Amino acid sequence: MIETLAFATTVVCVAGGLAVLGTGLAGRYRRGKTFAALAVVELALVVQAVADVTGLLTGDHPAELGTHLAYLATSLVLLPAATAWSAGEDGHWGAVVIAVALLALAVVVVRAQTTWRPA
Repeated sequence: MIETLAFATTVVCVAGGLAVLGTGLAGRYRRGKTFAALAVVELALVVQAVADVTGLLTGDHPAELGTHLAYLATSLVLLPAATAWSAGEDGHWGAVVIAVALLALAVVVVRAQTTWRPA
């Protein structure tokens, strides 16, 4: 687990989730304008997943392997699923779906980080 990447991803997810929620409630949310930021977050999650799998293959093992792998898989699927779900909605509800996904993703990353602690 790359600790600094996990921390940065968590901060970006919380800030992004609150920003998307704010723009959605103000009626100014546009899905196209958030796509690049969501792609960067997903790229960070993929880098983290590759680092985790590499760590597993080189002998590092988290205290809770199954739980960690579940959080890792969830982190990779959550944002694309929310993006697909909100694809037809460019208003309030599209923003809510993305905001909730980003805030949930922050929790998932923190939980994955805590399960990585060695046994």
